Amino acid sequence: MRLSQVLRVMILGKDGQAVWKEITENKLPKGGKKLSFRQNAVIGFGIVMFVFSYAHFQDEINPGSKWSQYFRTITREPFAWLTKDQQNLPISPDHMPPIK
Repeated sequence: MRLSQVLRVMILGKDGQAVWKEITENKLPKGGKKLSFRQNAVIGFGIVMFVFSYAHFQDEINPGSKWSQYFRTITREPFAWLTKDQQNLPISPDHMPPIK
């Protein structure tokens, strides 16, 4: 198999007949679907609100579920994950603990 055979592809032409074209001649069609930031933001916001509402209902109905634990963590202590392990950190030798 030669490289010239690899660089050619058979595609359907405008009249429906198969036509050999070079790969370098292939281009994406114009006027295709475009991403809309506004539409994607609305969809993302809707998904976030659905998950938040589901966790809220789970907190009321089934307080022992993992969704209710996530909801309580987010609503009561949203930054607890930043300070979770600070109490267990060792004190460095050049720093003294606070005087009481």
